[in-house]
Amino acid sequence: MGRPKKSDAKHASKATNNDEAGSSQNQGHLFRSLTTTVASMFDYLKDYPDKLRLVNEMGFGALSHLPANNLDQQLLKQIYDRFDIHDNTIYSDAAAVKLTTRKIGDALGLCSKGTAYETKVVRKDLSQEDKDVHKFFQGKTIVELTELVQTTPLDTEENKRLFMRAFILFIQKAFLLPNSIARIVPTALTTIFDLENVRIRNWALHVHDFLILELKKAKQNNAAAIHGCIYVLMIIYFHETQFGENSKEVEARAPWIAYWKGDTLKKRLK
Repeated sequence: MGRPKKSDAKHASKATNNDEAGSSQNQGHLFRSLTTTVASMFDYLKDYPDKLRLVNEMGFGALSHLPANNLDQQLLKQIYDRFDIHDNTIYSDAAAVKLTTRKIGDALGLCSKGTAYETKVVRKDLSQEDKDVHKFFQGKTIVELTELVQTTPLDTEENKRLFMRAFILFIQKAFLLPNSIARIVPTALTTIFDLENVRIRNWALHVHDFLILELKKAKQNNAAAIHGCIYVLMIIYFHETQFGENSKEVEARAPWIAYWKGDTLKKRLK
Protein backbone atom coordinates (compact mmCIF):
# COMPACT_ATOMS: atom_id res chain seq x y z
CA MET A 1 0.00 0.00 0.00
CA GLY A 2 1.09 3.57 -0.63
CA ARG A 3 2.06 5.93 2.13
CA PRO A 4 1.44 9.69 2.48
CA LYS A 5 4.18 12.27 2.31
CA LYS A 6 5.18 13.33 5.80
CA SER A 7 6.06 16.80 4.50
CA ASP A 8 2.35 17.47 3.92
CA ALA A 9 1.33 16.69 7.50
CA LYS A 10 0.95 20.43 8.27
CA HIS A 11 -2.42 20.29 6.53
CA ALA A 12 -3.95 18.09 9.23
CA SER A 13 -7.33 19.52 10.25
CA LYS A 14 -7.40 21.69 13.37
CA ALA A 15 -11.16 21.21 13.59
CA THR A 16 -10.70 17.46 13.75
CA ASN A 17 -8.44 17.77 16.77
CA ASN A 18 -10.91 20.12 18.43
CA ASP A 19 -13.92 17.92 17.68
CA GLU A 20 -12.42 14.53 18.46
CA ALA A 21 -8.87 14.41 19.71
CA GLY A 22 -10.15 11.52 21.79
CA SER A 23 -13.55 10.17 22.71
CA SER A 24 -13.17 11.31 26.31
CA GLN A 25 -13.44 14.94 25.24
CA ASN A 26 -16.85 14.29 23.71
CA GLN A 27 -18.53 12.55 26.61
CA GLY A 28 -20.84 15.53 27.19
CA HIS A 29 -22.28 15.38 23.67
CA LEU A 30 -25.37 13.32 22.90
CA PHE A 31 -24.83 13.36 19.15
CA ARG A 32 -21.64 12.63 17.23
CA SER A 33 -21.85 14.05 13.70
CA LEU A 34 -18.77 16.27 13.30
CA THR A 35 -20.02 18.84 10.79
CA THR A 36 -17.17 21.23 11.58
CA THR A 37 -14.66 18.50 10.76
CA VAL A 38 -16.33 17.74 7.43
CA ALA A 39 -16.56 21.45 6.55
CA SER A 40 -12.88 21.89 7.36
CA MET A 41 -12.01 18.94 5.14
CA PHE A 42 -13.87 20.44 2.19
CA ASP A 43 -12.16 23.78 2.82
CA TYR A 44 -8.87 21.91 2.55
CA LEU A 45 -9.97 20.13 -0.63
CA LYS A 46 -10.69 23.45 -2.36
CA ASP A 47 -6.94 23.97 -2.55
CA TYR A 48 -6.44 20.51 -4.08
CA PRO A 49 -8.77 20.34 -7.11
CA ASP A 50 -7.65 16.84 -8.13
CA LYS A 51 -8.62 15.47 -4.73
CA LEU A 52 -11.89 17.42 -4.70
CA ARG A 53 -12.72 16.10 -8.16
CA LEU A 54 -12.14 12.54 -6.97
CA VAL A 55 -14.36 13.07 -3.92
CA ASN A 56 -17.10 14.39 -6.22
CA GLU A 57 -16.67 11.41 -8.53
CA MET A 58 -17.16 9.09 -5.57
CA GLY A 59 -20.51 10.77 -4.91
CA PHE A 60 -19.79 12.71 -1.72
CA GLY A 61 -19.65 16.24 -3.15
CA ALA A 62 -23.03 17.32 -1.74
CA LEU A 63 -21.64 16.98 1.79
CA SER A 64 -19.60 20.13 1.13
CA HIS A 65 -22.83 21.98 2.09
CA LEU A 66 -22.56 20.89 5.72
CA PRO A 67 -22.27 23.91 8.05
CA ALA A 68 -18.94 24.92 9.56
CA ASN A 69 -20.36 25.23 13.04
CA ASN A 70 -21.25 22.93 15.91
CA LEU A 71 -24.56 21.12 15.84
CA ASP A 72 -27.46 22.42 17.91
CA GLN A 73 -27.67 19.66 20.51
CA GLN A 74 -31.02 20.88 21.83
CA LEU A 75 -32.56 20.80 18.37
CA LEU A 76 -31.20 17.33 17.63
CA LYS A 77 -32.50 16.16 21.00
CA GLN A 78 -36.00 17.32 20.05
CA ILE A 79 -35.81 15.36 16.81
CA TYR A 80 -34.51 12.28 18.61
CA ASP A 81 -37.16 12.45 21.34
CA ARG A 82 -39.96 12.62 18.76
CA PHE A 83 -38.69 9.78 16.59
CA ASP A 84 -40.79 6.63 16.95
CA ILE A 85 -38.66 3.53 16.42
CA HIS A 86 -41.72 1.37 15.78
CA ASP A 87 -42.69 3.06 12.52
CA ASN A 88 -39.56 5.13 11.80
CA THR A 89 -41.50 8.40 11.98
CA ILE A 90 -40.88 11.81 13.54
CA TYR A 91 -44.08 13.02 15.21
CA SER A 92 -44.86 16.62 16.08
CA ASP A 93 -47.96 18.79 16.30
CA ALA A 94 -47.18 20.04 12.80
CA ALA A 95 -46.56 16.77 10.97
CA ALA A 96 -45.66 13.10 10.93
CA VAL A 97 -42.52 12.65 8.82
CA LYS A 98 -41.40 9.13 7.95
CA LEU A 99 -37.74 8.26 7.48
CA THR A 100 -36.99 6.41 4.22
CA THR A 101 -33.88 5.49 2.28
CA ARG A 102 -34.93 7.71 -0.62
CA LYS A 103 -35.29 10.74 1.65
CA ILE A 104 -31.81 10.15 3.09
CA GLY A 105 -30.44 10.05 -0.43
CA ASP A 106 -32.25 13.27 -1.39
CA ALA A 107 -31.21 15.00 1.82
CA LEU A 108 -27.49 14.18 1.59
CA GLY A 109 -27.06 13.83 -2.16
CA LEU A 110 -26.20 10.13 -1.86
CA CYS A 111 -27.18 7.20 -4.04
CA SER A 112 -30.37 5.54 -2.74
CA LYS A 113 -30.51 2.68 -5.24
CA GLY A 114 -28.23 -0.14 -6.21
CA THR A 115 -26.45 -2.77 -4.17
CA ALA A 116 -26.28 -2.37 -0.41
CA TYR A 117 -23.08 -2.87 1.55
CA GLU A 118 -22.69 -5.81 3.89
CA THR A 119 -22.82 -5.14 7.62
CA LYS A 120 -19.51 -6.83 8.37
CA VAL A 121 -16.32 -7.98 6.70
CA VAL A 122 -15.81 -11.74 6.39
CA ARG A 123 -12.03 -11.95 6.34
CA LYS A 124 -11.83 -15.52 5.05
CA ASP A 125 -13.67 -14.42 1.90
CA LEU A 126 -11.20 -11.62 1.15
CA SER A 127 -8.27 -11.81 -1.21
CA GLN A 128 -4.82 -11.42 0.33
CA GLU A 129 -4.64 -7.87 -1.01
CA ASP A 130 -7.96 -6.96 0.60
CA LYS A 131 -6.90 -8.62 3.85
CA ASP A 132 -3.87 -6.31 3.88
CA VAL A 133 -6.13 -3.32 3.22
CA HIS A 134 -8.47 -4.37 6.03
CA LYS A 135 -5.58 -4.80 8.46
CA PHE A 136 -4.12 -1.40 7.57
CA PHE A 137 -7.34 0.53 8.17
CA GLN A 138 -8.78 -1.49 11.05
CA GLY A 139 -8.59 0.57 14.21
CA LYS A 140 -7.86 3.89 12.50
CA THR A 141 -9.14 7.00 14.30
CA ILE A 142 -10.62 10.06 12.64
CA VAL A 143 -7.42 11.99 13.32
CA GLU A 144 -5.41 9.32 11.50
CA LEU A 145 -7.90 9.20 8.63
CA THR A 146 -7.84 12.98 8.29
CA GLU A 147 -4.06 12.95 8.05
CA LEU A 148 -4.16 10.21 5.42
CA VAL A 149 -6.65 12.15 3.30
CA GLN A 150 -4.69 15.37 3.55
CA THR A 151 -1.19 14.00 3.12
CA THR A 152 -1.64 11.28 0.50
CA PRO A 153 -0.65 12.49 -2.98
CA LEU A 154 -2.47 11.28 -6.09
CA ASP A 155 0.78 10.63 -7.92
CA THR A 156 0.30 6.87 -8.37
CA GLU A 157 -2.66 4.56 -8.76
CA GLU A 158 -1.78 2.96 -5.43
CA ASN A 159 -1.84 6.29 -3.62
CA LYS A 160 -5.07 7.25 -5.37
CA ARG A 161 -6.73 4.15 -3.99
CA LEU A 162 -5.28 4.84 -0.55
CA PHE A 163 -6.75 8.36 -0.65
CA MET A 164 -10.16 7.05 -1.74
CA ARG A 165 -10.30 4.48 1.04
CA ALA A 166 -9.18 6.99 3.65
CA PHE A 167 -11.82 9.52 2.57
CA ILE A 168 -14.58 6.89 2.47
CA LEU A 169 -13.80 5.93 6.07
CA PHE A 170 -13.30 9.54 7.15
CA ILE A 171 -16.73 10.67 5.92
CA GLN A 172 -18.40 7.73 7.63
CA LYS A 173 -16.63 8.29 10.94
CA ALA A 174 -17.18 12.04 10.91
CA PHE A 175 -20.75 12.16 9.66
CA LEU A 176 -22.51 9.22 8.01
CA LEU A 177 -21.89 6.56 10.69
CA PRO A 178 -20.75 8.56 13.72
CA ASN A 179 -20.28 7.02 17.13
CA SER A 180 -18.66 7.83 20.46
CA ILE A 181 -15.88 5.28 20.07
CA ALA A 182 -12.54 6.65 18.95
CA ARG A 183 -12.14 4.15 16.10
CA ILE A 184 -14.28 3.52 13.04
CA VAL A 185 -17.13 1.04 13.30
CA PRO A 186 -16.70 -2.37 11.61
CA THR A 187 -19.66 -1.63 9.31
CA ALA A 188 -17.65 1.14 7.66
CA LEU A 189 -14.87 -1.24 6.67
CA THR A 190 -17.15 -3.10 4.25
CA THR A 191 -17.11 -0.09 1.92
CA ILE A 192 -13.42 0.20 1.00
CA PHE A 193 -12.84 -2.76 -1.30
CA ASP A 194 -14.93 -2.16 -4.45
CA LEU A 195 -13.63 1.29 -5.37
CA GLU A 196 -14.86 1.16 -8.96
CA ASN A 197 -18.53 1.23 -7.88
CA VAL A 198 -18.47 3.56 -4.88
CA ARG A 199 -20.75 6.16 -6.47
CA ILE A 200 -23.50 3.70 -7.41
CA ARG A 201 -23.63 1.71 -4.18
CA ASN A 202 -26.65 2.30 -1.96
CA TRP A 203 -25.11 4.71 0.52
CA ALA A 204 -28.48 6.00 1.68
CA LEU A 205 -29.47 2.50 2.81
CA HIS A 206 -26.06 2.11 4.48
CA VAL A 207 -26.73 5.26 6.53
CA HIS A 208 -30.38 4.33 7.13
CA ASP A 209 -29.70 0.84 8.51
CA PHE A 210 -26.95 1.99 10.86
CA LEU A 211 -29.06 4.91 12.11
CA ILE A 212 -32.16 2.80 12.79
CA LEU A 213 -30.13 0.15 14.59
CA GLU A 214 -28.44 2.75 16.79
CA LEU A 215 -31.68 4.62 17.52
CA LYS A 216 -33.36 1.44 18.67
CA LYS A 217 -30.45 0.57 20.94
CA ALA A 218 -30.31 4.11 22.34
CA LYS A 219 -34.02 4.31 23.14
CA GLN A 220 -34.19 0.83 24.62
CA ASN A 221 -31.14 1.43 26.81
CA ASN A 222 -31.69 5.13 27.56
CA ALA A 223 -28.20 5.73 26.18
CA ALA A 224 -26.06 8.68 27.21
CA ALA A 225 -24.63 8.99 23.70
CA ILE A 226 -26.67 8.64 20.49
CA HIS A 227 -24.88 7.12 17.50
CA GLY A 228 -25.88 7.46 13.86
CA CYS A 229 -26.60 10.44 11.62
CA ILE A 230 -29.32 12.26 13.58
CA TYR A 231 -28.50 15.31 11.49
CA VAL A 232 -30.20 13.78 8.45
CA LEU A 233 -33.38 13.28 10.50
CA MET A 234 -33.42 16.99 11.22
CA ILE A 235 -32.94 17.90 7.55
CA ILE A 236 -35.68 15.51 6.41
CA TYR A 237 -38.14 16.80 9.02
CA PHE A 238 -37.61 20.47 8.23
CA HIS A 239 -37.58 19.93 4.48
CA GLU A 240 -40.77 17.93 4.32
CA THR A 241 -42.68 20.25 6.67
CA GLN A 242 -41.43 23.26 4.69
CA PHE A 243 -41.93 22.04 1.15
CA GLY A 244 -43.99 18.86 1.27
CA GLU A 245 -42.88 15.43 0.14
CA ASN A 246 -43.44 16.03 -3.59
CA SER A 247 -42.67 19.73 -3.94
CA LYS A 248 -41.39 20.97 -7.32
CA GLU A 249 -39.90 24.17 -5.89
CA VAL A 250 -36.25 24.81 -6.73
CA GLU A 251 -35.32 24.94 -3.06
CA ALA A 252 -36.85 21.52 -2.55
CA ARG A 253 -34.63 19.72 -5.02
CA ALA A 254 -31.87 17.40 -3.85
CA PRO A 255 -29.49 17.72 -2.14
CA TRP A 256 -31.64 19.20 0.60
CA ILE A 257 -28.65 20.11 2.78
CA ALA A 258 -27.79 22.81 0.23
CA TYR A 259 -30.88 24.68 1.42
CA TRP A 260 -30.88 23.86 5.14
CA LYS A 261 -27.93 25.72 6.56
CA GLY A 262 -27.24 28.93 8.43
CA ASP A 263 -30.34 30.82 9.53
CA THR A 264 -32.68 28.23 8.00
CA LEU A 265 -31.80 25.86 10.86
CA LYS A 266 -32.53 28.42 13.58
CA LYS A 267 -35.99 27.09 14.28
CA ARG A 268 -37.64 24.63 16.64
CA LEU A 269 -40.20 21.88 16.46
CA LYS A 270 -43.76 22.88 17.26
